Amino acid sequence: MASLLLEQQEKLRRHVDEWRFRCRAAVAEIGPRSASTSVSSASVRLRVAPTDPGVGVGAASLLTAAAAAEDNVDVSKFVAVLSHSCLEISRLSDAASSNLYRQLLLFGHTAEGPNEALLEGEPQKTFAHSIPLLLEVYEIINGLVMILGNLLRQLDAICSVRDKNVRPLNSFKGLDLTTVFGSLGEGLMVFLLVDEILRHNGNTRSYLSLFSRMLDKVKSEVDVFSMSFEDVDFLDQVVHNLQKLFDIGFFQRLVQEDSPLCSSITLVRSNKKLLDTFYSFFSESSSEIIQRIGSLKELPIDRRTILHLLGLFLFFTTTTGEAPDKKSMNLLVEIFQLVPVVYVEGGKRIVLSDLIRFHCSPSLSLLPPIKEACEAFGIMKNSYLARLNEMHSRDIQAINDSLSCWSVSFQSAIHPSSQMLTEEWVRHLQKQILQGVVLADRIHMLVLSMLDLHMHLEVPLRREKAKSLCQMIVSLKAIGDLFHMKGSSLVRSLPHIINIIQSDIEQLIISLKTKLQNEIAKGSQAVKTGFLSSLIRGGTDTETRLIDSLSLVLMSLQLLEGGGSSQRQLTLSITMDILHSLGYLDIELVGVRKLISKFSILSNFWSLIDERTNCSFLYWRKEMLVTWLSMVYGDACKLSWLQNIIDAFSDGMSLLTLGNVGTVTLQHYEEEIENALRKEVVAPLCRDIETDLRLHVHSTHLKGSVFVNPTKTGVRNLSWYLRMKPLRLPSKFVDIKFLVENHLNSAFYTYSVMSNYDNRMYAEMHQLGELKYGVELEDFHLTVDTADQDFDLKQSMENLDSFSEAYSYNIVKQMFIENDLGGQGRKNLRVLCVDHIASSAAIYVRKPKFDLRYTTSCKLLGWDDDIVEISKVLDMGTRNNDPSDDRIQPFSILATNFSKKLQSNKLHEMKDFFQIVPSVIAHMMECRLLLKDKLLRRGHEDKRYTHTYDGFLLGVAFVLKVLEQDNSFDELNWFASTKAKLEGEAKDRDDKKTDRNTSGASFVSLKLWRSSPPVRTEQQKGGVDKGTRYMQEIELIECLFRLARTVLR
Repeated sequence: MASLLLEQQEKLRRHVDEWRFRCRAAVAEIGPRSASTSVSSASVRLRVAPTDPGVGVGAASLLTAAAAAEDNVDVSKFVAVLSHSCLEISRLSDAASSNLYRQLLLFGHTAEGPNEALLEGEPQKTFAHSIPLLLEVYEIINGLVMILGNLLRQLDAICSVRDKNVRPLNSFKGLDLTTVFGSLGEGLMVFLLVDEILRHNGNTRSYLSLFSRMLDKVKSEVDVFSMSFEDVDFLDQVVHNLQKLFDIGFFQRLVQEDSPLCSSITLVRSNKKLLDTFYSFFSESSSEIIQRIGSLKELPIDRRTILHLLGLFLFFTTTTGEAPDKKSMNLLVEIFQLVPVVYVEGGKRIVLSDLIRFHCSPSLSLLPPIKEACEAFGIMKNSYLARLNEMHSRDIQAINDSLSCWSVSFQSAIHPSSQMLTEEWVRHLQKQILQGVVLADRIHMLVLSMLDLHMHLEVPLRREKAKSLCQMIVSLKAIGDLFHMKGSSLVRSLPHIINIIQSDIEQLIISLKTKLQNEIAKGSQAVKTGFLSSLIRGGTDTETRLIDSLSLVLMSLQLLEGGGSSQRQLTLSITMDILHSLGYLDIELVGVRKLISKFSILSNFWSLIDERTNCSFLYWRKEMLVTWLSMVYGDACKLSWLQNIIDAFSDGMSLLTLGNVGTVTLQHYEEEIENALRKEVVAPLCRDIETDLRLHVHSTHLKGSVFVNPTKTGVRNLSWYLRMKPLRLPSKFVDIKFLVENHLNSAFYTYSVMSNYDNRMYAEMHQLGELKYGVELEDFHLTVDTADQDFDLKQSMENLDSFSEAYSYNIVKQMFIENDLGGQGRKNLRVLCVDHIASSAAIYVRKPKFDLRYTTSCKLLGWDDDIVEISKVLDMGTRNNDPSDDRIQPFSILATNFSKKLQSNKLHEMKDFFQIVPSVIAHMMECRLLLKDKLLRRGHEDKRYTHTYDGFLLGVAFVLKVLEQDNSFDELNWFASTKAKLEGEAKDRDDKKTDRNTSGASFVSLKLWRSSPPVRTEQQKGGVDKGTRYMQEIELIECLFRLARTVLR
């Protein structure tokens, strides 16, 4: 019943899968080909991030209220303009990170790989469908060009010494442009990454070239294709512009002579102060990252910041044409040595030396430090891999311990309690979230870097290291599942977490507000305290600096009262940089920046966790799936890893879906995962379970033939694999227990087409599998469904004596089983059933000397009139189908022979046949018991294993029916009287046993130590056992005899 339900469930699942794919195809046809129109098969997960409803109109809307209170419009405009440029760069960069890079990386990707030969016209078709993607690239790049040009002009104005009357520039004591330069580097990084992806993915340029040739053909024959010349010409211009951009390179176009930024670049070249400020920022930022990278203090954004710094370095050195200072070059080389490669979205490897080699000016690349670093970059990568392996070996145990402690602490923090939403509880939750993000980032970095570099540098990966990396992958998915499982509680606590950290930042700067207000109110320079000594420049300048500082403090406090969005955080960072530039040195800027970094991680922890626990990079390392699955199957303690491994490789589906690779590639990848699972887990499990059942049964029947040493081979509980829940794939489930049951059903069915002895062995395996492993197998049947073309019904009817000797009849299954004559012990015995007889009878349907009419057969047998009337109806229906009256009459031949012999008095002596039936049945019981005893012996003296007497009972019933002695035999009441006699003998034996026990009861108190019953002799045990076996045999024979008589009625 259970197998039937599972089969129905499987059919329903297939129907749902087919419906799902049809829906996807229908949606794809209705809407445009984009990632937004595809129906995702991933589970629905909660994601939350703080937002501000007023940010869409610009950063100035966040500052108007605070600035108006002090009537300091100049400072407000200055902060608003800088913030707007930085926010736009951040928005465009986020758009490129979320969609652009992965789609360009997978442009033209197919399931068969890059060497697949495409059909004619497929590249042009693919490119035509991807034109919206390339236009999006064009729009993002143009938007960044405009914003970067504007920001460079703003930086030139800030660092310019030409104008002394611009507020708050005239109040600056120094320049702190950390956030602005960081945004500028983020924008430049987009150009570098797009160029690197297009350089590695040659499909984009080749498809573009083929599409351009096709347009030239269409343009020359517009009338043939029924298209307007203007539309084709416009499309040709767009393609020509894209082709020109791809050939030049986006970053090179940005810094060349006819660049759209040529006016801004001219200003940068002539501004020495701006260049000095940049190199100062580069040195400070590089030094901070070098100190943190590879340590426990490393932030999730540090490696991405390296790309920002490298983009700034390439831009300023290329546009100015001047060699950087020695300190900056040494720091750059040190970064190369520490982190020679950085990974971006989709697991794309960015080699830093390639960026220098392809985007740096020739004069700069010939400088000794940079030239030596690029030449030794192969050695750097090998050294980096060696450091990663050393770091992995050193820190893996600490990472596992930290992960275990964090998991318990995180779940206990989320668990509902009376302390929830108190300040202490919120701060504890902050700490747990930060630890989870840092752990996920560190594990993600180690796994991605080690797998990629081992493959890239062709360094063999040892089995122990591969198993450890598999455990880290499982840990990543466990962290992600834990965060999403506690998602609702984290959503409720996120506003409180943001309020707490905003309060911490506010505590560092709120005291400045009171001090500044008091100093401005006094209006006297003489009473200024020591903490304002750095502001003293005399009269009006000092008062202006105080007012500007107060305005910036009020803006910061106003920004901290919002929802904590990324836009507010960026604007707050810019405000604090400007406040530091005014020379207010007593502010704890380092502490504020640390809190802002912490603020950024906590407010965006959902995105960070999704990014760090997403293992889509494993799509490029599909060969590890087979290795890891085989490892997990070999260790039953790691069974819980299976689902996490499948989930990790299934993340590649999201990468493919975002890349719009098509349903064929998606289905092919899912089939690869399923096939690997079946090959490395399901197939070995089926083989091991079948082998275990086979050895168990054979070791019982053939003692000494199976040698098992658990101390050497070990012991595995294979039933654990069958207790797992069905494994979840992207669009289906794989039930391991169901597949094992199907395999065992098929195996037992296939192997049982042998003798009854092997049939019984597989029946025992069938029963053992249900008891030992809990599998629900189908009922065990002897296979008799194949037709036997060698059986001749006519010949068998003419030689009934030889046929009866060669075959035994099984009345329950309605079949003849060949006897093993001569004790040869053959494994293949012939089996004849109704289908064989019917197929042989069909040969003689047209022969005239046989009669198959039901009426004739019933009359010859002397059956009741009612049965004869029914037979007439059957004959009428048969005659309508076959007008011929020439039919065979196999059964009536036997009845006719008996009737003729009775009429000729040749069988007159059989008038008392019913009286000898009991004696014959008693003799048959003796033979059955004797043969069963021999079957239980090891020697198997008699090789005739099959002994069925159903044919004898059917023959007795037939003779009694023909001789009309049924009632005479029933009047003997032999079965009932025999069973009563056997029951009486059994009762007498029990009474005698009770009397003996009662007579010795008086001595029980004297022999308490003899608690076990007295041992019976072999003769007593044989008597009791024989009586019970006689009773069982006579009940079985009575049942079969009644069945035979029922068949003949």
